[in-house]
This record gives sequence, structure tokens and C-alpha cells, in this order.
Amino acid sequence: MSIREQTIPLEKTPPSSLFTTGLALFSMFFGAGNLIFPLLIGKVVGENVWFAIAGLGLTAVIVPFLGLATMVLFKGDHKRFFERLGKIPGMLLLLLLQLILGPFGVIPRLVTLMHAMAKPYLFDMSLPIFSILAAILIFVCSFKKEKLIGFLGMVLTPVLLLSLAALVFFGLFNGSSFTPAPLSAKDSFFEGLVGGYHTMDLIAAFLFATIVLPHFQKNEGPLQAKSSMLKKMFLSSLIAASLLFFTYLGLALISAYHGWSLDPSFPPQQLLSAIAMKLLGPLGGCLAAVAVITACLTTAMTLAAIFSDYLRKSICKEKISPMASLSITLAATTLFANLGFGGIAAFLGPILQIVYPGLILLTILNFLHSVYGYRMVKFPVFATFAVSAAIYLFSN
Repeated sequence: MSIREQTIPLEKTPPSSLFTTGLALFSMFFGAGNLIFPLLIGKVVGENVWFAIAGLGLTAVIVPFLGLATMVLFKGDHKRFFERLGKIPGMLLLLLLQLILGPFGVIPRLVTLMHAMAKPYLFDMSLPIFSILAAILIFVCSFKKEKLIGFLGMVLTPVLLLSLAALVFFGLFNGSSFTPAPLSAKDSFFEGLVGGYHTMDLIAAFLFATIVLPHFQKNEGPLQAKSSMLKKMFLSSLIAASLLFFTYLGLALISAYHGWSLDPSFPPQQLLSAIAMKLLGPLGGCLAAVAVITACLTTAMTLAAIFSDYLRKSICKEKISPMASLSITLAATTLFANLGFGGIAAFLGPILQIVYPGLILLTILNFLHSVYGYRMVKFPVFATFAVSAAIYLFSN
């Protein structure tokens, strides 16, 4: 159903609904990479953390929400958005993005991070057993997709925010000082800029539009202009983007204060836990576990619901049931999660380095096309993919 067929006037959307949607957007975006990479960046750049945050804010906050706004302008139509590159290239690119955000990338990465944080409290449960239990939990939470927005916004997101706020507060006000800057201001900025790729929030933004748009359309009403829909999306996105930015800032700062004292070989997925244990002892470790598991669960629920819909409708042409589609998605997730965090990261790294710059350019050009009628897209985007691939090959 298109935006024009079923919408509600902006004035009938209460502020509480916009705020809840903003919280839900934040929880959808904020997953494993959003926790890990600000910490890694803060640890690396030290007292130049402010320059790194500027770069991270560009690729992990501004660009993703530009992608979300552009997808709204395309009325959530992934096919039309990507097929501006051509029917076959657009279809293959969308398939790739669905797979890496779904059962062959981000969802299993989330499971491995949840396992790393929960393991001390679950009698050292093995990853295979944990991944099965996590898949069952995600299935139960995400099967009723129409209830997802309210559940994320009203229940899980406040738990996440309170946990992170407590960790950041104790991390910043204990008298510690910044690590001396090992990188220049320019290098720190680019460290944050490239680190934003690994959050994969721009890719997520393309797919999250299908979850958010029906939330605004659930009550029938008069036809609504495109500008009104964009205003509602802007207000919700502003809430989510602000929460993301200040959370990144807090995480990067506590890592810049305390990350230098940790063993350089410490696993990245346990960095927040280690900092929390240093600050608060066992209580800090428990708070970190709550924050990480909550963030991972909310994002995994969203991505599982999105990919299972894509599998059922676009790949299987609705020849399987929603329950079967979600079961297949989570079964593949369980198998892939057993590669471990490092194995999944090694698989995703080259893909992101090659694809992400072209996706940013595609987003900008599609936005200009929707707003100003700008037509050129194929040559600049394909050229960007080619240059990114060449840079990756020569640098490795």
C-alpha cells in the first residue's frame, strides 16, 4: 500500500506517538556495531576524540537519516530505489544488502555479541547452544511485526538508554584524563568517518522505512501531502539521530578516558564490559551486559522481521507462510553465528569497504532525483564501486 492510499494528517499524530517512533528508530539502528565501533574509535584517537566524533557523526548519523528520508520520498519502494541502477544490478544489490543485514551478517553478529556479554552469567554456555536459544527468543519477539514499534519504543529502548547513561556517567566523572592523541586531528576525523561504515546504518535505513511507514499509516484518514509525511518522519528521525549522536559521543569519550589501560589484544566485543568492570566492578559488568543484550535484541528482532518478509514475498513469491519464512531466517542465522564474531567481521569487512561509498552516492543522487529531478545515477555510482574495489585490492 502506498503512502497516498492510506495516511493520516500530521495534526492527528500526537507528540507521544512521534516520540515513541523516534525511540523505536533509535533502538532499531543501535545494534552491535553501534556499540563496538565508537568504543574502538575512542580508544584509538584518545584526546582527539572530538575530531573522530565529527567524522562518525557524518557517516553514522547524518548519512543514514538522509537514506531514510530518501526512501520515504520513494514511498518505501526498494525496487524503484535500487533499479535506477538497472533492473538486474538493482535486484542483485538489494539481495546483497538483505543478506548481509539478515542471516549472513548482522543478525548472527548480534547473536555472537549477546553471547559474549551473557556468557559469564549463563555458566559459560557454548555459542552453538546460545545461538539456538537466541533464535527462539528473537522468533517469539519479532513474529508479530505490527506490535514491534510500540514494544521497542516503550519497553526495550528505555532499558538500553538507562543502562548506557549509567555507564557513561560513571565513566566521565571519576577523575580520569584522556589518552594522549596517537593520531593527528585529520587522521582522527577519518578514523571516525570510516568507522561509521561498519555500523551499516545507511544500509539499515533503506530497509527500516518499511517498518516505520506503516506505523504512520495505521489509522485511515484523508490524503496527505508528501511534505506532511516528511515532517513526521523528520521529527521522529531528529529524536533518533540526537540519541544516536550523544550515545556515540558518550561511548567514545569513556573509551578515550579508559580504553588505553586495557590490553591491546582484548576482544572488541568485550571492550564495553571491560571498561564497565574497571569502573564499577561486577555491577558495571552487569550494566554493560544489560545494555549490549538489549541493543542487540532490538536490532535482531527488526532485521529478522524485515528479511523474513523479503524472503517470503520477493524470493519465494508468497509460496511459504510467514512462520516458515521467519524460521528459515533464524535457522540460517544460527548456523552462521557459529563463525564467531571475528569470522563474521572478516566476512563483512571487504564488502563494506567496496559497497558503502557507492551506496552513499546512490542515496545522494536519489534524493536529488526526488527533490530536483536530477537524472544521472548509473555512471557515477558504478564508477564509485569500481574505484572502491580497486582501492581495496591494492591496499590488501
